[in-house]
Amino acid sequence: MYFAADELEYQAVFPCERLGMGAFRIALESIFNRIHHKPLEYTSFGKPNPEVFKNAESILKQLLNEDHKDTINNSHHFETLYMVGDNPSVDVKGARQAGHPWFSILTGTCVFRGKENHTDYPADKVVDTVEEAVEYILQREAI
Repeated sequence: MYFAADELEYQAVFPCERLGMGAFRIALESIFNRIHHKPLEYTSFGKPNPEVFKNAESILKQLLNEDHKDTINNSHHFETLYMVGDNPSVDVKGARQAGHPWFSILTGTCVFRGKENHTDYPADKVVDTVEEAVEYILQREAI
């Protein structure tokens, strides 16, 4: 069984959180495991799977190499890649699992509404809005 995402909840344009694919997986897995002797085997391709972040880094490297064929070799390494998200359990957790060069910025714009860092999945930086995240990145990168 394959799942495109494993978010328990998300908000999008709705006024409150909604159950996501992760909730469906948990329900299906629970029922399946009660009626079968062998547990449900599944793969989740979406966040927080660190492969999503590694794939994004790989695509960015390819794009960079295409734009700068003459000046950058194929072994380019990013110093920092920023994950800006509002869901600690998928956005921040995924960036943390992927490790360097990922830097997580948690916004209080949808799922996460706190002012302090999330206790289970703390981000590298917490801001109120995406605009503040962009301003922080620009300042940090001296752009």
